[in-house]
Amino acid sequence: MQDLKLDHIVHYVQQLDNFKFPGNLFTLYQGGKHDQLGTYNRLAYLNNAYIELLDIYKPEKLQKIVKSEEGRVSFPSKIVQDQYKQGLKTIAFQTQDITKLKEKLEAQNIDVIGPVEMERENTKGEKTTWRLLYIADPDYRVKPPFFIQWNENIETREEKLISLRQNAFSIKGIEINSTERTHTVEKWQQWFGMEVVNDTETFTTLKLKNDDIVYRIYDGEYSGYKAVTLKDDNTTSPYTLIIRGLKYKVEAD
Repeated sequence: MQDLKLDHIVHYVQQLDNFKFPGNLFTLYQGGKHDQLGTYNRLAYLNNAYIELLDIYKPEKLQKIVKSEEGRVSFPSKIVQDQYKQGLKTIAFQTQDITKLKEKLEAQNIDVIGPVEMERENTKGEKTTWRLLYIADPDYRVKPPFFIQWNENIETREEKLISLRQNAFSIKGIEINSTERTHTVEKWQQWFGMEVVNDTETFTTLKLKNDDIVYRIYDGEYSGYKAVTLKDDNTTSPYTLIIRGLKYKVEAD
């Protein structure tokens, strides 16, 4: 699992068509519709990852899908499971060989679902395709990150995105609450090959082997994603915004 890195975070926002970040902090680009799931998105590309803002245009389709074996672990399933509460629902780790990754996980007796072929279509009819792999272990306290492999090489994809990225902003970390921190830490180490970089009485900090972004897991009265930490090269003072159920903690350069 040496090649894993954060690809994007999934922030559920209601009435997405009318949504803007306060002060237009991030430029939003049209993504497209996920016809299989009844969802659609808008995207904010940062220096080292992107924010996927997700909403639902066919709730009846999503409700039906999440009752299936594949659907219960799908990336928007947490929206239904959380009774449509806005906020950060899950995150995606990018891999360059999702088939090999699946083999490695199954060799460790880790139950997975996929790879699942996915696509979205924009308003111009242009399609983007990718493959997803999900951890299917039902014994988790926090919805586990899922894996994504884009159906184009890194250089080609990055060339398409370079003009869209807001390079002054970088994701530095994700904060997570867990009612059973030890359990969550052990699972994330097993599933993603993460290493512990700090361990205190109240939180444990993990990171992937090939990525600088850190994942701080706190003891909490509930389990779930609670904050994203970013660096802003253009500010001299830190600031915090709470936006649709998610805390954005922005640090100065």
